[in-house]
Amino acid sequence: MNKILDKLTHHFEDNRKLAYIAAGLFSLGIIVFVINNTVMFFVEKEAYLWPRICMKSVTDISWITAAVLGTKYYPTKRNNLLIPTLIFYAMGDIAVFFSMPVCGALYAIGHVFLLLAIVETTYIRFWQKIVFLVSLLIPAVALIILVDDPVLIVIGIIYGAIIVAVMALSLSNRYYCLAGIVFTVSDLAGLLRVRLLNNNYTYVVTTFIYFAAFFMLCISVFSIQRKEVVTWNDLFRMLKTAKQSHVRFWVCGNWSLGIIKGNRKYSYEAIDVAYDVAQEDAFLKWLRHGRFEKEYGNKGRASRYYSEKYGSLRAYPCTFNEGGSAIMVTEKGHQLELDDGFFRNVRVFFRKVPCVVPGGIRQIKEMLKNRDL
Repeated sequence: MNKILDKLTHHFEDNRKLAYIAAGLFSLGIIVFVINNTVMFFVEKEAYLWPRICMKSVTDISWITAAVLGTKYYPTKRNNLLIPTLIFYAMGDIAVFFSMPVCGALYAIGHVFLLLAIVETTYIRFWQKIVFLVSLLIPAVALIILVDDPVLIVIGIIYGAIIVAVMALSLSNRYYCLAGIVFTVSDLAGLLRVRLLNNNYTYVVTTFIYFAAFFMLCISVFSIQRKEVVTWNDLFRMLKTAKQSHVRFWVCGNWSLGIIKGNRKYSYEAIDVAYDVAQEDAFLKWLRHGRFEKEYGNKGRASRYYSEKYGSLRAYPCTFNEGGSAIMVTEKGHQLELDDGFFRNVRVFFRKVPCVVPGGIRQIKEMLKNRDL
C-alpha cells in the first residue's frame, strides 16, 4: 500500500494530499461496486433499479474524477483521449438500463476514442492488420447467416469492426492489450446476457468483466508508458506550436522522403528535423515547452529527444550561409553540404510542411522519373 501511495505521490509531483484523494476515490469506487453487485443476489432486480443506477454512477464518477486529477498532472496525448473514452463508457453504462440502442451507440463512441488513443501512441505492425481482417470476417459472416435485416447487418458489421479493431490494434501495447481483450470479452458477454442468460449470475459476471477493463483504463493515466510513434497529427501540432514560438525547423529523413515519393504513412517511430543553429536557444526552449527530454547527443551534433506528448524526435543542427545553403551535422559529426534547393515547403493534407528534400526536389523527381522508365 505504501508503494502505491509513493507512486501516486510521485505522479502528483509530491503532493501527498492529492495522492490520498485519488487513492480514496478509487477505493470508494471499488467498495461501492462490490456492494452493488453483491446486493443483486438478495433483492429483486426490478425493484432495485434506481439504487443500482445511483451506485453505478458513484463508482463511475469516483474513478473518472481520479483519472481527471491524474491527467491534469500528466497531460499526454493518450490521457487526453482516454478521458472522453471513460465518459462515454460511463454514459453507456447508465444508458443500458433504459435503451440498448443508445447504450450501444455510446459504447461504440467510447471504443472509437480508445481506438484513437491506441493509434496515436502505439506502433501498429503488419501482423496486427492481418489479425484485424481475419477477426472481422467472423462477426460479418455470422451476421449475414443469422440476421435477415440488411440494416441490422450493416450496423452490426460496423460495431463489430470497431470492437475488433480495438482488440487487434491493441495487441502490441503492453497496457491496451489487456484492456482491448477484456472489453471485447465484455461486449460478447453482454450480448450473451441479453440474448440467452439474463439472470443475476450472468449480470454479475459480465459486469465484473466490464469494470475490470474500465478500472484499468482509469488507472492508466498514472502509468508511464512510452509513446511508440509520431503521427501526422503530432507533426502538424509541432509546426503550429513552433510557429507560435517563432521557431522554424525542416522535416527530413524518412518523413520527407515519403512526402516526395507520395508514400505518406500515418505514423513513424520517430521524426527527424533540421533546425537553424542561429535559433538554437529558441529551439531548445520550444523543446522544453513540449516536455522533450534529451536521450543522447553532444553539443553541435544531432541529438535525440523524447516527449510523452509527441514521441521521439531527432534534431539535426544546420548552419546557414548567406546564399541560402547550409551545413547539416549528423549524429556521428559528419557534415553534409546542402544548397538552397534542398529546403522547400511541400503541401501535405492541405498544409505546407517545410522539408529538407532528399537530393533536392528536381533531383529526386528526375530519379523517380528515370526509375519509372
